[in-house]
Amino acid sequence: MLHWLRAQNVALLKDVSLEFEAGLNVVTGETGVGKSILLEALGLILGVRGRSQLVGPLADRAVVEAGFTAPDEEAPDRERFRALAREAGVSAEDGDLVIRRELRLVPGRRSISNRITVNGTAVPVAVLRALGVILAEIYSQGEYLALLQPGAAREAVDDAGGHAPLRREVAAAFRALRAAEAERDGLQERLTAATVERAEMERALEEIERAAPQPGEVGGLLEERRTLGHAEQLASRLESAYQALYGSDSAVGAQLAVALRALEDAGAIDPRTAGLLDGRPDLLVEVEDLAAAVRDRCDSVRAAPERLAEIEDRLVVLRGLERRYAGGAGGADALLERAAELRAALAELTDQAQERRRAVAAATDAAARYRDRAASLHAARGAAAAALATGVQGELAGLGIPRARFSIGIEPLSGEPGSGKAGGTAHFTEHGLDRVEFLFSAGPEMAPAPIGEVASGGESSRFFLALKAAGAGKGGVATLVFDEADTGTSGRIADAVGRRLRRLAASHQVVSVTHLPQVAALGRAHLAVEKLESGDAVRVRTLVGDARIEEIARMLAGPEVTDSARRHASELLSGAGVDAPGGRTGGLAPEPAGH
Repeated sequence: MLHWLRAQNVALLKDVSLEFEAGLNVVTGETGVGKSILLEALGLILGVRGRSQLVGPLADRAVVEAGFTAPDEEAPDRERFRALAREAGVSAEDGDLVIRRELRLVPGRRSISNRITVNGTAVPVAVLRALGVILAEIYSQGEYLALLQPGAAREAVDDAGGHAPLRREVAAAFRALRAAEAERDGLQERLTAATVERAEMERALEEIERAAPQPGEVGGLLEERRTLGHAEQLASRLESAYQALYGSDSAVGAQLAVALRALEDAGAIDPRTAGLLDGRPDLLVEVEDLAAAVRDRCDSVRAAPERLAEIEDRLVVLRGLERRYAGGAGGADALLERAAELRAALAELTDQAQERRRAVAAATDAAARYRDRAASLHAARGAAAAALATGVQGELAGLGIPRARFSIGIEPLSGEPGSGKAGGTAHFTEHGLDRVEFLFSAGPEMAPAPIGEVASGGESSRFFLALKAAGAGKGGVATLVFDEADTGTSGRIADAVGRRLRRLAASHQVVSVTHLPQVAALGRAHLAVEKLESGDAVRVRTLVGDARIEEIARMLAGPEVTDSARRHASELLSGAGVDAPGGRTGGLAPEPAGH
């Protein structure tokens, strides 16, 4: 609910303060006095684009401030309001909102800068605009016309149909879908980026495995190469050793065989001599084994050139792999460690590919669930739109537009079957898959078209009054502002406009700019806009008692107010349930300083 509004140096408003009440607030004043500026000032508070022409002559800036009550716990937009406040860092725990907007002229340019605060916290225009949609709706001409706001028709249909639960399901399905798609796309990006890396890892692992390095292999090869570098000397010494062990009649083996036979013969004569060999190894076998090993080693050393070539080739392979895949150090052990790392990395990529397949399936399922919920919402909208259109059509006749034709068009968003772009989810929204439009024509000879394109300002205001009266907006914003919804009406129609405004005021705060005394008399609060005698500024007064009778009499009779007009004004107020002049304090409410 809007409690107060203050405008400083806003066009002709030097310093104007207004207070609003619950129920119906009426704003009156002569034509051209500046009532529209008040609506522009309120529009600035709700996030409408500022104009340099709104900065008055008193300074290089214009300031508008307003006080609201935030949506209460039962309001349908309460959660959306809380989320916006959290995002913007705005504290609103006590339920009060003070919005301040300053338009400052940019020196040397025909443009303005904005400074906006909500409860003292600076916010961008986009946040103010989002908050404004929750706080109030203005039904008037110009860019802040509520029907021109994106989604206005959709919101009205959903509100009239009570689609909040379905809307929450669709929004939840939409969020789940986008989360599933984000996971899927993230996995795909990682897999795509790893495609080249995977091929390189597979090639590296294949080379290492083909080389089949062994633990400690490089060190062993280097030792063997050093040994084989002295092959001739080594072979000569091995040959000498073999000859000494077993290669001649005087060798150790031959002499040992003679000694063993002599001992055996002596043992046959002397048992004590026979015992000398008890528990000793077979010395001759040991010598023969050693001689055979020396001979084999000698043979291998004699083949040194071939083995040296093999060692060099092997070292080239291992060191090349070491440089490419192990940082040029660590030998075969480092290559084995790198191979283990590559296997683990490739296994992880395989797991990611499986995860991506799972994520693709999950995103497909989420899209199917979203489409199912969106289809249910679409069907509900069709039924609600038909009922609402019938109700609005009936209300328009009672509001003085009897030949008007009204319907609600619901078309699929691009991408759905029938739109020519089937498939994909880019066009999905948290609000569903429908484009909803109000189609209007003032008479049967005109084809219905989007109402923002064909309706006049007065028709637009009355149309929205009809829309609200037909049931749209039962759970909508707390404050509704109508700019001259009674334009072009009189008598019975004017009374019908007023009664509908008052009926709306039973569940909303309503602010109505009016030229008709019948409507003005129905207001719970009456604000009058007047030009000062200097003509260079206006003031706004809250009228009560005799002052209110005088204003309504002026609306009835014109500049020359008669006693008959005053009596008629008193009758209008009495008929509206407002005591005149005694029910409310007579005279004028105190004016803000500076008027």
